[in-house]
Amino acid sequence: MADSASHIEARRDAQGHDVLGDEFSGDSNTVSERTAPRQPSESGENEEPPSRLRRLRKPLLLLAPVIVILGALFFYLHGGRYESTDNAFLQSGLVSVSPNVAGRVIAVEVRNNQVVHKGDVLFRIDPEPYQVAVDEAQAQFAAAVTDVGSLRANYAQGQSELAAAQQRLLFANREAARQKALVSEGISSQAQYDQALLAARTAAQAIETAKQHNASVQASLSGDVGTPAANQPSVRRAQAALDRAKLNLSYTVVRAPQDGIAAKVDQLQVGDYVTAAKPVFSLAGRRIWVEANFKENQLRYMRLGQPATIKIDAFPDLDLTAHVTSFSPGTGNSFSVLPAENATGNWVKVVQRLPVELTIDRVPNDVPLHAGLSVEVTVDTGHQRHLFGPDTRPVAPRAGAAQSR
Repeated sequence: MADSASHIEARRDAQGHDVLGDEFSGDSNTVSERTAPRQPSESGENEEPPSRLRRLRKPLLLLAPVIVILGALFFYLHGGRYESTDNAFLQSGLVSVSPNVAGRVIAVEVRNNQVVHKGDVLFRIDPEPYQVAVDEAQAQFAAAVTDVGSLRANYAQGQSELAAAQQRLLFANREAARQKALVSEGISSQAQYDQALLAARTAAQAIETAKQHNASVQASLSGDVGTPAANQPSVRRAQAALDRAKLNLSYTVVRAPQDGIAAKVDQLQVGDYVTAAKPVFSLAGRRIWVEANFKENQLRYMRLGQPATIKIDAFPDLDLTAHVTSFSPGTGNSFSVLPAENATGNWVKVVQRLPVELTIDRVPNDVPLHAGLSVEVTVDTGHQRHLFGPDTRPVAPRAGAAQSR
């Protein structure tokens, strides 16, 4: 009996019919009447509830255009304010280390990637040839000082000879006058008078010779015998040669021109012969900046001093702040070794990129930043559109500071 009841319930659930217990009792009339399908009532109380999607369809149809309009309005009002590019890299000053004198390397005092400070010894060159040059220059300097002393002595001697010649001329003139008087009186001969005249002329010539000699000596002493020896041209020339020799000797010790990190030091080995002004390795500066290559259509609202955010690919969790420092005077194509020839018939327009330099506001000490790392730059130009009224002009709050840099 229980099996029959469950069978009837299953049929009622499957077909939506009311099958009563009369079927079980065998009354066929009752079964035929009661097994007819249910008809929905006029009041609709037995209707199935609409699905959830059908209930939300009408609100969604009303909200969707509003959301689209609000989104379009937001992008219109804020469009063009932020300019981003991932064509950007960290840069640092790279100084080529080269000696000022030629010679053989006797010691390398730094290793690769070592942090150095300005004035630290990088490597040494054999100083012996330059020490010999210093000794030679010192000898030449001493000889120049001695020559000045000799010229002064010659000038003093010439002055003495000039005074003596003047005395002899005075005596010769008096003697010639006396002989002339004696000849007129017939006491002396004409020969004695002629001899007195010759002595007077000889004394006059001696005076001229002494004057010329003294003038020559005075010219060798820069026109003033009283000028100190250190200021005499020959001594100053010898002093300059000595200073140059000492300077070249000091150049045998090559020092760091600035703070930085030594790079490619392995290229230099003890025993190598280096030449003057030829780079041997590099020194990377400690100052780090960002060079971002923006498209030309991104520069409309960009100004000096505008703030920016920096994300470094090597440190994705690090956010740095920066500001625009300078714009390149030309695009990258204009500074290329082989610029494009745009006058040809097959010219194709290509969007140009302009290098923009950004200075990082604060470089963290615990993060190793290196030149060449890829970064993503976003510049806040401050540009905003308005539905009513003119657009907000680009802002440059730190333009003056950027230009001073």
